[in-house]
Amino acid sequence: MNRLLQLTTYGIKNIEKEIVIDFSNSTIERGIKKENNVKGIFGYNGAGKSALITAVDFYKNIVCGSNFLMQNETKERLSKLINFKTNEFFISIVFEYRKDVVMKHSIKLSKNDISHDYIISEEVLSLLVGRTLNDKYKELIRKENKTIIADELSSIEYLKAKELDYNSFIQVILKELLDKSNGDKLKVSQIENYALDCFSFAGNIEVDLQVSDMHNNYFINRNAIKKLLVNDNNSIGTAIDKWINVYVDDDAVSKEEFEQYKKDNKKLERFIRIFKPELKEIRLDTQEDKNLIHIRKTFVYDEYNVEYEFESSGIKQLVKLFSYLLRCANGSITFIDEIDANINAVYFEKLISYYRQYGEGQLIFTTHNLEAMKALKSQSRSIAVLGVDGKVDIWVKEGNRSPIADYVSGAFPNSPMNVEDFDFINIFSGE
Repeated sequence: MNRLLQLTTYGIKNIEKEIVIDFSNSTIERGIKKENNVKGIFGYNGAGKSALITAVDFYKNIVCGSNFLMQNETKERLSKLINFKTNEFFISIVFEYRKDVVMKHSIKLSKNDISHDYIISEEVLSLLVGRTLNDKYKELIRKENKTIIADELSSIEYLKAKELDYNSFIQVILKELLDKSNGDKLKVSQIENYALDCFSFAGNIEVDLQVSDMHNNYFINRNAIKKLLVNDNNSIGTAIDKWINVYVDDDAVSKEEFEQYKKDNKKLERFIRIFKPELKEIRLDTQEDKNLIHIRKTFVYDEYNVEYEFESSGIKQLVKLFSYLLRCANGSITFIDEIDANINAVYFEKLISYYRQYGEGQLIFTTHNLEAMKALKSQSRSIAVLGVDGKVDIWVKEGNRSPIADYVSGAFPNSPMNVEDFDFINIFSGE
């Protein structure tokens, strides 16, 4: 199973200086320990919590979405979200793609002087050869402006003729191999295999941003990709099997996916019933249209029924959240912004405790809810606090210390809580 080990980014929204967050032990010569399957990211308003999740969202879209950077909507978002001081966006992802074998993939977007679009000015795929996550990496492929450098350049010579300003070379390599294979098994070079592993990792990332109600579905022929494999050690095979395009708040799915949708809907019923015990059923009314099935949900209670579109905003948010939580439980790397927005604090603590103990994937979330710290305090280094100038404080378990008490008292060096009740006097009571 792919695992996220380290995330580095800058240049998105208010993140001007580089932020680095580790999700594992940094020294890996004795193996990577499963420490942070859950990571809570805390911090004051404007510290960059949502910006961090947005950066990951851009990363997945660039790697998995064909021509993502060429879309007008993307160009408009980038012009608003890229930090006006840095005028560039950078993200680096370090991940385990096979047991105790580590890769790093980084992308930098810069503004084109002629078109004024943000393009990929630099992209690097590397293999760790040192003993720590910050040690030496061997570059496998480097794209810098119009230049491609690689050890096995002959096997990816086709990249020189491709549009790489707006497309990740990971995406381009995948499409090239799919075109060549024509549904049959194909001899794939080692460097192309590395690219497939990176695509597999990116495809296993899920991002839930509060500002968006849209899901990014990547309809990919999983069987065709699996036929590209040249050996059984490649991790993409099992990862692809876990990719599903079904989200239980979608109002249309393909006929092939409808059975999975119904199964997930039954799980959704049980999930919503925890928060609203009077729910009897979530009824699905369907209508077929060629290869699609259109769905209308009705929430059935003892004395009344409510169509989904007229349900409370809290229930709608829980329905949306459920898809991401389900994926995480099954092995995905899931980022959720403001996870606690519509969950009772007690239930929220229990939910986080479940993922810490039983979840197969990794759950990374932002929150202002300090109850999450209670669920995470027994797992050292699972609480990250974003502070001033992009600095990150990691809470380390020590005796009976409380992360909540440390946070409120200002014990985190880069996140001092220097606000007192009397600071509001002149605001609300003064002239």
